[in-house]
Amino acid sequence: MPSRLLIALLLLVLAAGCGEKESGGGTATEPATDGNTVVVDMKDLLFVPEKAGARVGQTVRWTNNDDVPHTVKAESGADFESKSISKGKTFEAKMTKAGTIDYVCTIHPSQTGSITVAQ
Repeated sequence: MPSRLLIALLLLVLAAGCGEKESGGGTATEPATDGNTVVVDMKDLLFVPEKAGARVGQTVRWTNNDDVPHTVKAESGADFESKSISKGKTFEAKMTKAGTIDYVCTIHPSQTGSITVAQ
């Protein structure tokens, strides 16, 4: 019986952690959505979630929650590039075709992300 309780507690802890990005883990998580907008945060020099999903026609909004500026530049799969985004500011791009978009912060090249766009 104690092992069932332990398993139940572990499942509860795991479920509570779902949707959060672990540092250095690179796990895919579901981004927050605001109607027709997918939200990606920039915090701790990471895109959160690092891997997001969207549909053709949706907008992706990146919000800088760091004290340092960031950029968002598509490296493959699309053609968009932001100017420097300061703390509290945003950048948006509309998803126009299905596929995978890889992007980077040009100020912090190790800060990368991707969006899988579905029909």
